[in-house]
Amino acid sequence: MKLMDITPYYHPTSGGIKTYINYKVEFMKNQDVEHVVVVPGKKPRTYTVGRTRFYELSSFGLIGGYRFFSSVKEINRIIEEEKPDVVELGGTYLLVPFLKRKNYLLSVFYHADAKREIELMPMPNPFKKVLLNHVFERCLKKADLLLVPTEKYKREFDALGFENVYYTPMGVDTELFNPSKRDFYLKKLLGVEEKKFLLLYAGRLSVEKGIKTLLQAFELLDPSLFQLVVVGKGPLSFLVKWYAKRFNNLTYIPYLEKGELSVLYASADLFVSASSFETFGFAFLEAQASGTPVCAFDLELETQILKEFLSKERTSQALAQAIVKGTDLISKSTRLYLRQRVEEDFSIFKNLERIISLYYSKTFARTYC
Repeated sequence: MKLMDITPYYHPTSGGIKTYINYKVEFMKNQDVEHVVVVPGKKPRTYTVGRTRFYELSSFGLIGGYRFFSSVKEINRIIEEEKPDVVELGGTYLLVPFLKRKNYLLSVFYHADAKREIELMPMPNPFKKVLLNHVFERCLKKADLLLVPTEKYKREFDALGFENVYYTPMGVDTELFNPSKRDFYLKKLLGVEEKKFLLLYAGRLSVEKGIKTLLQAFELLDPSLFQLVVVGKGPLSFLVKWYAKRFNNLTYIPYLEKGELSVLYASADLFVSASSFETFGFAFLEAQASGTPVCAFDLELETQILKEFLSKERTSQALAQAIVKGTDLISKSTRLYLRQRVEEDFSIFKNLERIISLYYSKTFARTYC
């Protein structure tokens, strides 16, 4: 079987989709599957990582370091040359009507919540409604398979009459994100008093991640008891920098390699987020695999394992209260339980096996039934 991944969400400092692709590249080293990845680049080039062949195609720049393909013709040319059995689109849905469909299964992985992202767009509501209808009817319903990473989205699409929806949770590298990475001297290295609770946010700094709400919640906390570390880049980086200048108990780090980030995850007391929606929650899992509880809004996700740390009300005041309450719930047994649950349910390589098995069964059925 030959599998082709196509996504624009892949550049040096991008987030969850790049993480998923990189995990898949590592997984494919030991699989009898040809793997091709198509992403936008500053100039066309082809290269190999492990057993995976990458195509970078011509593109134009967007904000935050992201890029988008300049020509769908180039994508179709690669599809015709490579002749994949399965094409998986990651997080981009508008390409569906423009892809030449011939002798392959088209799978769309619902990495990005189209409905909620369109709601955030600065356009009149009637235009939003038209765009959303186009995405659902002309794009998502045209896929042979629609993969969703949580049961919540499976229920939503089932209710909308979709018949090709498959729950395929992703996961994290439980060897990399591990409580054993905890550094008891990290607070000292960061210049943080030992008595303070170390809060961590890691991810994209953008409107949909609720960065403004998170910072407003942080303002409500006692500065003598809490230190917040923010790791990430995005359109709202300027806002985090402004807060870091005003507050001595806020540390901003634009980017960390995964190995460095794993130490921070394991050493934090709580992972905090004010995101109003997540399709999966990679950062939630990375934290919990490291034994660190997540304080966030309750998004009804399987990746939010301990609900008592969550806030039902989505306000900065409610989040601040959840953080304070969360500090009383931290314990060794809590950390151990989180670690065990992630190992059991969200090991990325176990869950990639499920996805590849699904593709094998569907391509077999297509060929012989």
